[in-house]
Amino acid sequence: MRLALWTTFFVVSNLLGIEAFKAAVTLPSDERLLPSLLTFPLIGLTAVSATRVVEAWRRRDEE
Repeated sequence: MRLALWTTFFVVSNLLGIEAFKAAVTLPSDERLLPSLLTFPLIGLTAVSATRVVEAWRRRDEE
């Protein structure tokens, strides 16, 4: 259950990060401030959730 939840969180945060980055790159300069600011925390959430997925996967293999 924990593995599925972390995997879902990873996928959602990854998709949001991709969309925010795409908006930060493609929008005009006066509209890209918020997507630019949101990109870095979403990348951080993706990295944290990736490590949690790997940890949950290893814990599942040990049990």
